[in-house]
Amino acid sequence: MSRLGRNVMLGIGGAIAALAVTVGRGEHKAVPGNVGAAEMTAGSGAVGGSSSSSTSTTTTTTTTSVMLPPSKRLVVDPNATVDLEKMELRGDRYVAPMSDGRMAVLTLDVRLQEAAEKVLDRSKAPRGAVVVTDRDGKILALAGRRTADPKGGKDGIVDRSLALEAWAPAASIFKVVSAAAMVEHGARGSDKVCFHGGVRSVMESNLVDSKKDRRCEDLSYGLAHSQNAIIAKVAHKRLEPTDLADAAGRFGFGKPLPFPAPAQFGTVTMPADKGVPFGRTAAGFEGVTLSPLGGAMLAGTIAHGGVAPTPTLVAAYLDGDRETPARPMPAPRRVLDENVATEVAAMMTETCKEGSAARAFNGREKIRDISVAGKTGTLSENQPVYTQYSWFVGFAPASKPTLTISVLLGNAELWHLKAHTAARTVLAEGLRPRAGT
Repeated sequence: MSRLGRNVMLGIGGAIAALAVTVGRGEHKAVPGNVGAAEMTAGSGAVGGSSSSSTSTTTTTTTTSVMLPPSKRLVVDPNATVDLEKMELRGDRYVAPMSDGRMAVLTLDVRLQEAAEKVLDRSKAPRGAVVVTDRDGKILALAGRRTADPKGGKDGIVDRSLALEAWAPAASIFKVVSAAAMVEHGARGSDKVCFHGGVRSVMESNLVDSKKDRRCEDLSYGLAHSQNAIIAKVAHKRLEPTDLADAAGRFGFGKPLPFPAPAQFGTVTMPADKGVPFGRTAAGFEGVTLSPLGGAMLAGTIAHGGVAPTPTLVAAYLDGDRETPARPMPAPRRVLDENVATEVAAMMTETCKEGSAARAFNGREKIRDISVAGKTGTLSENQPVYTQYSWFVGFAPASKPTLTISVLLGNAELWHLKAHTAARTVLAEGLRPRAGT
């Protein structure tokens, strides 16, 4: 080879060697400045090393390691939501995907969830939902069903959002809020009230004492039997609209509901002045909506001495094979004084003992020797199609509650089941002794 050829080859070789030394010193501009700590450690034996040929060989391998993309890990979103439509049963527990890529292990009880779904199928209602909680607000059942046919039928579609949305008027369930506000302002369940009418309406004459008042019952009777004239009259005498609005707000109406899926408690539009509209609102005829979850929270507040439990749906999170317990929910908040809640709970017990739900919870239908407290509600609308909203919210055992339930059925004219009967079926399953207990 000529001298010129040898000089060219030597020049190329020197350039290659110089490049290797440059890489070995960590000066290559292609190496990112934000490489993770684990990747930098893997190349620590080469970074800043000598310019010897052995070092150059080592650093070539190390540079390849440094350039690998960082490992992919899920970014936990504290505001992630649960996709309940993709909920599934795995073994003995339900799981559902979350918006941040994790899987949520749900608090649902398999036996109660199945009982709730079966009773909705049995109802054949165009729309319906069931929510069951324990004393701490843990969701044990959350079921929703709708039919394509506005008249209902046996072919239903799972729609759990119906358990979380305020898609129906609160009807007489709102009487529980009214009763609590009345007790706060001096009323008692034993107070005698003389009245007339009030079976399906509230009129001006129902609000004040009248010669037509030929029957007298107590306030407890008014709540237990959903007697509209009694509730409207006591509300007119004892309360200002601001008093009832305040009580409704403390229960949760019109307030955000902390929950890992889109959910509402309910809404309230309170008349500014006393009169028939205020009496109708106190009785639940107008101005108030409620979700089945909100109904369960409302009943739970009365059941547990005026303290509103925080609804809890997620027990743990799954990230691959790793399971992490969910963080504790916010502490329960006090809504009512304990003595107020106790007074209202006694009235609700009369509902299931001799009031509007007595047929579902007494006689052969009685759940062993367990007393149930509750409230029924019924209200019909004709638009866009005829719908009779049938409600039941309550808790059992009445003396020491362990389960709270809320059932809402949007029935057609031809109905198969009322809410209090559906509630009894689910409660009977939940209160049935389990093996080993």
